[in-house]
Amino acid sequence: MIGLDDYTVHEDRRLVGRIRYATERSPGLWLWTCVVTLPGPPFGEAGSLDEAKGRFKVSWEDFKAKHRTDELANAFEEMNRAIRPVR
Repeated sequence: MIGLDDYTVHEDRRLVGRIRYATERSPGLWLWTCVVTLPGPPFGEAGSLDEAKGRFKVSWEDFKAKHRTDELANAFEEMNRAIRPVR
């Protein structure tokens, strides 16, 4: 549990997602996300916005170079399905 109405989801002691109540939405609603993606998703930190942009660009290009085009396309398709599920 991260906080009140904010939970991490684990399977076999591994973090696989998050569920939280979004009070910033009107009306409020529960948001969930699966955080398991292709291996090695880049992330990091920086001291300024410009530095963050530069580091993101380098990391994103490296990440794309490690995965086939079809793997990336499938990952994007799955992400879109999770964001906009068929109702």
